[in-house]
Amino acid sequence: MTLIRAPRWERILTVVVLGPLTIATGAVVAAVAFDPGTAASGFVVVLGSALVVPGTWITVRARRVGVSLSDETFRYRGFLLSWSAPRRQITAVLDDAFVEWRDERGVEHRRQVWLLTQVWEDDGTKFAPLWRWRREGLLLIRAWADARAV
Repeated sequence: MTLIRAPRWERILTVVVLGPLTIATGAVVAAVAFDPGTAASGFVVVLGSALVVPGTWITVRARRVGVSLSDETFRYRGFLLSWSAPRRQITAVLDDAFVEWRDERGVEHRRQVWLLTQVWEDDGTKFAPLWRWRREGLLLIRAWADARAV
């Protein structure tokens, strides 16, 4: 089985910074509701909670985010959603990180592998090596599935 994940530094940054920062922002927004002069305090609490819940979810799921390629199945574990596709039924792996496949009934599916979307184009700058792993992972999936690119 092959596992494609973000580099260790990026996973740690997500767990230590992104999730807790979202949680803290939600807590501060919700705390504003308890200020005596606040209008629409119920809405502010709901808005703060709407940040705390995903922040907690991201923090918990960040360590498991990745793509696993077994002999017969493609599995994607994302921050919010997970999904899988049978290897033999994958028809395309596109450059924008979409995977297309047909199920047993012939219904076409198309889902994006958010982990491998290109945040920055490989423009040759000094930061380009930080993002090349995404392209390499996408090409590995394409070769594994023996799928077309377009």
